[in-house]
Order: sequence, then C-alpha cells, then structure tokens
Amino acid sequence: MKKQLIILSLALLPIIGIAQNNDNENSLPADTTVVIKGRKYVIHEAEKKLNIKVYGKTQRGDTIKDDMIYEATFNDEQTTERRFEFSMPFQKKTYHKRHYAAFLTGIYMGYSQLNNDFGFAGSDAADLKASRSWEIGIGITKSHFQLDNEGHWSFTTGLDWGYRSFRLQGNYAFRMDNNITGIKPGTDSNVYSVSRLRYNFLRLPIMLNWKTRIGRDLYISAGFEPEWRYGIKSKAKVNGRDETLESDLNVNPIGLNAVAEARYGNIGFYGRCGMTKLFESNKGPKMYPSSFGIIWHW
Repeated sequence: MKKQLIILSLALLPIIGIAQNNDNENSLPADTTVVIKGRKYVIHEAEKKLNIKVYGKTQRGDTIKDDMIYEATFNDEQTTERRFEFSMPFQKKTYHKRHYAAFLTGIYMGYSQLNNDFGFAGSDAADLKASRSWEIGIGITKSHFQLDNEGHWSFTTGLDWGYRSFRLQGNYAFRMDNNITGIKPGTDSNVYSVSRLRYNFLRLPIMLNWKTRIGRDLYISAGFEPEWRYGIKSKAKVNGRDETLESDLNVNPIGLNAVAEARYGNIGFYGRCGMTKLFESNKGPKMYPSSFGIIWHW
C-alpha cells in the first residue's frame, strides 16, 4: 500500500501545482482515475479542494466499484481523512501457507505402562503400581508447516525432553543376572520397596494435524516419535535405604512410538504406544512401553 501511495503522490504533483496557481480563481471540476494493482484511485479537484477516493478489490483481484475504503480531502486550512471497512458476502476466506518455530511450547504429564505387545493391554511379566508409574515431558521447541490454504492441515515436528518411571508392586526389582535383565524378588536380608525402572528421554515428534474451529481451535493429531533414552537406572529402597541397583539394564537406547492427541484450545489428551521393545532382544523380558495423559500447550 505504501508503494502505491508513493506512485499516486507522484501522479498528483501536476494537479497540486495547478491548484496552487489558481488560488484566486475557481477551478473547473476535474476528475482523474488511476488504477494500481486492482485498487481504483479517483482524484477530484474543485474550488481549492482536492478529494481522493480509494476503492478496494475482491480476493480475485477485481476492482470493487461500490465499496470505498479510504477518502481524503485537502484544502488550504485542513486535511480530512476517512477509512471504511467492508466485507464481501459469500466470499471464501483464504489462508496462506506459513511456517513458524517456537520454544518452550508446553508440558505434559501422564501414566506409564508396560505391555506384552503394542497397545495398552498390560504385561504378564511386570506387576506395576499404576498410580506411581508416570512420565513428565517439556516441549523444548516446535516447528509448524501449514499444508493447505484453508488452514485445516499442517505438519509439526519438534524436540521434547522428559523423565519416565515404571514402579513395581511388592518386594521386586529390575536386576541383571549373567547380563540378562529380569524382575527378581527380594530376600529376607534384602527387602525391596519403592522399586522402579527410570530413564530420561529426548523425543522428536513428527505429527500430522487436522484443525477446525468450534468456539476455539480443535486439533486432532497423529504421528510417530523417535525416542532416545539415557540415564537408565534400576532404583529401590533396600531395607529402607535408597540405592541404585543397576544401570543400563539392556534397555534399547533408541525407541519408536506411535502418538495421537486431541486438543481443544490449549488443553489436550494424548496416548503414546511403543512400537519397539523396551529391552534388547534375548536380553530382557518382552515389553512395550506406553503412556497416556494430559498436555498443556502455550
């Protein structure tokens, strides 16, 4: 718009000069019409006044003849400006494809579970205390790529950091025997309590999102998520004292999850299922991790 006004100003210089030379005479009415990028500028000069009217254009680029969006009147004493807003009925709103990146994008908390296979069916090998098996994660960064012009479909990726813990019931602990990980019972001299397998993670979610608006934005998202696990430990209270029992435990350092999320506004619910086994083949029980919980975006 600024470029167009500069061009228009240059076009008006001869007219302004004529107006100044005719200070003591009544000028004959004169109209000049200029069209720049679909906007029509109508300049009218009469009786020491200069009037400029600007007409808008449709989203197809057609000039709108009857809808004025700007008017200015100049004379020796003052300048008057008016702006107008208008909308075209039955006109489809156009969205533009865009990309943006954000940092510290949200936080999520949920319950963790171990399963015999992909899903949430639970594990025959591990009896977990569900209320104490959980995960917490923070969105460090996220990039958003819009895929269509209507604003419904988009692609996102990012980086999450967090912590995950699986708490065992009773007098049991994750232990290694001959380099094989298993769930072992305690003894009379070594009683386990608050026993858990825990690790930190970095995740790279790759999500396809569908969005609509029902009062607020409603999102449905699904995708995949590589996960790097580190800081892997088996911890417990042994006879009442906190101890680290084992490290590493043949846990696969790289895993892959399937992820789905439903979000309304800033609050959503998610489910995450491991597509790869938690432990290396033939070095631990066959278990697939999963989790579900609530996520808060900001």
